[in-house]
Amino acid sequence: MKTKHRKGVNGITFLLTLVYFTSYLLRKNLGVMLVKVCVDTGWAESALAIVMTGLTVFYGGGQLISGWLGDKIDPRRLIVCGLTVASAANIGVYFTTSIPVLTVLWCINGFAHSMIWAPTVKLMTLYLDDKEYGYCMMRIMWGSSFSTVFLRLFCPLMLLLINWRGIMLILAAFGVGVVATFILMGRQLFGVPLNTVSAAKAEAQAEQAAPAVVPLPRFAWPMLLLVLLGIVMHGALRDGVDMWMPSFLCQTFGMPEENAIFSTVILSVFGLFSFTLFDWLYRKFFRDEMICSTAAFAVATVAAIVLYVMTRTGGPAIVSMILMAVIIACVMGVNLMLVAMLPKRFLKSGKVAAFTGLLDAAAYLGSGLATYGFAALFEGFGWNVTIFVWFLVAAAGLAFCGIGVPLWRRFRRTYSDV
Repeated sequence: MKTKHRKGVNGITFLLTLVYFTSYLLRKNLGVMLVKVCVDTGWAESALAIVMTGLTVFYGGGQLISGWLGDKIDPRRLIVCGLTVASAANIGVYFTTSIPVLTVLWCINGFAHSMIWAPTVKLMTLYLDDKEYGYCMMRIMWGSSFSTVFLRLFCPLMLLLINWRGIMLILAAFGVGVVATFILMGRQLFGVPLNTVSAAKAEAQAEQAAPAVVPLPRFAWPMLLLVLLGIVMHGALRDGVDMWMPSFLCQTFGMPEENAIFSTVILSVFGLFSFTLFDWLYRKFFRDEMICSTAAFAVATVAAIVLYVMTRTGGPAIVSMILMAVIIACVMGVNLMLVAMLPKRFLKSGKVAAFTGLLDAAAYLGSGLATYGFAALFEGFGWNVTIFVWFLVAAAGLAFCGIGVPLWRRFRRTYSDV
């Protein structure tokens, strides 16, 4: 039976999903076309890896700043500012012909996108109840996966007609349109609370009902450290596999660049279904973010070691692609649990946006390390060593999450769920 939501919930869900869909378009576009950019410009993959690392470093570091600002400034202003600057940075890429300038532009792009996620979560906690939050979050996660699927279908087809710079310009124009849409729709959807109580009354009632801030217990900090380390491992594995799969297919199996980019759509499709799968597993069986993440890392670890064996023994490309897709599906499940769903557990702290930014920053710390680190690995030591490191990263994530389960259960029992 179709769930009936309060007036405005579907509108908020659509608008925030559109924003995050667009954010992925303007952040992932260059990475999707990386192999083609290398061929067209003659730039080394390691040089472009520095560009991509710049984006992830500034995105991750910016999460800490935007998370702090998201608890103090209207989140809508941060989102508008972020998407506007990101669109401008993508336009700038169309005109650049040097690695240093491209690096600066892509660092600016990374920081601009950091102003989107934490404010988005903040808006959800302000305007949606717990069930509506889960409903909206799932759609946003689907939006990010649809965005990646779209890029991997759209870019190879458009590369047959125009160069990669033209594609950057088209996507930037779309971003400008979404900024205008968010401003216009946001005035109607976020002008007043969704309930019938005024904003002032709602805030006053909330202050009377419960303390404004409940500090985290001491044992929560070691638990949070384990969560952050698990997120770092997931970020390294997610973006490391996702970004360098086309290079792996080209260098190992001799695929043409366009075909290699197109074939990676399987990663996004698996990632899309993984959100639905892990949401179902969480609700029906685990009901615990850390246990669900531990299970996901366990499957990813097995898939990584099998991929290593297949690569050493010269297995077929399709098997390698499926195994990489399984790894991506698992780490996207971890992303859903630890980065998307977990921040609401810190509601009592009064710092939801700050913790959201911290958790996402950890993901992109891992991504930044993987972007350049894996490029250096396969250029210096080959793909066998690189894939074995993927296995070690997955195993480390499994260990961190597994060790953190008892502390996380205690945290929920004594703090977040009471």
